[in-house]
Amino acid sequence: MSVEGRLSFTPQRVLLIKLRHHGDVLLTTPLIRALHLCYPRVEVDVLIYRETEDMLRHNPQVAHRWTIDRSWKKEGALAQMGYERQLWRALRTRRYDLLIHLTESWRGAALARSLGVKRSVAFDYPRRDNMLWRHSFTDLVPLPKEPCHNAALQLSVLTALGQTPEAEAFPLSLSVNETARAAFFDALRSTGWQGAPYVLVHPGARWFFKCWEDASFVTLIDALIARGHTVVLTGAPDVRETAMAANILANIKDKTRVHSLVGQLSLAELAAAISEARLFIGVDSVPMHMAAALQIPGVVLFGPSKVHEWSPWQAPITVLKASDWTTLPHPDSIDTATTTRYLAAIPVEAVLEAVLARAEM
Repeated sequence: MSVEGRLSFTPQRVLLIKLRHHGDVLLTTPLIRALHLCYPRVEVDVLIYRETEDMLRHNPQVAHRWTIDRSWKKEGALAQMGYERQLWRALRTRRYDLLIHLTESWRGAALARSLGVKRSVAFDYPRRDNMLWRHSFTDLVPLPKEPCHNAALQLSVLTALGQTPEAEAFPLSLSVNETARAAFFDALRSTGWQGAPYVLVHPGARWFFKCWEDASFVTLIDALIARGHTVVLTGAPDVRETAMAANILANIKDKTRVHSLVGQLSLAELAAAISEARLFIGVDSVPMHMAAALQIPGVVLFGPSKVHEWSPWQAPITVLKASDWTTLPHPDSIDTATTTRYLAAIPVEAVLEAVLARAEM
């Protein structure tokens, strides 16, 4: 399409497709912000997995959330086809004029071909260098030659529409529901908390290779408590995460200043917990991105992950990388099922120093 065509196109209703994990979905919010800045009257709908819906549930810039339940397939092929057909018909009624597909999934390509959109944008992935992918979209955006943050990458799709937003001007967005906030405070008070400011520590992650040693967290929390800080410990209801948190809690010397809500909070309530924290401490996982979206100061630890792509976006958060103390395997070579704690190389003293520096800001 000509430059004139790109500039004259003004979308009225956009379907944004991001079928990935929680953090990936939250990282679409700078793009959603930018769409509203470029096109003030636009409606932005999203198509995401059902379990990630809380990342955008209360976002006022999202007109409608369409979700796919990955458990559909467990009901058999016929039932799944019925759900898919129902979703497709519902999407058709919205009459989108722009579709933005942010992954390599063929589902997005099929929707681009079948929903009757005027414009459809995706990335020109090397693995999708074929006629079917190219003919599914009106615009393919080249991937950057140099590595960049995932949020900035997603913003770059707007170049297909003649827009060049400054990536740094668009932080993440996460709205905290007041009902969830009240539920969080009720849960926290039930642990004996009496209103003291707290540091929130979230040691777990979906994959254990992203986790620090339990003993290191114990030493860090002991040091914070000795300095008069109150700690709120959070974690997912996953069996391994709850076991890890229980081990940490069991070895803390003074438990009177630690309040554990591990496995007790919904994602919306976790967002409330992070939003009320004086400081966030965690690892490369979705709570880190939630803290970034809420602009909560913090310290996060990275192991063999692509830090340039997944670090906290536009946030007052210090990043400590295990690669500064040891040689790590390439992120693409990691077996995600491994129990190796690559972050073990990060010394407690360095983390405590970073935490105390952030606490004083």
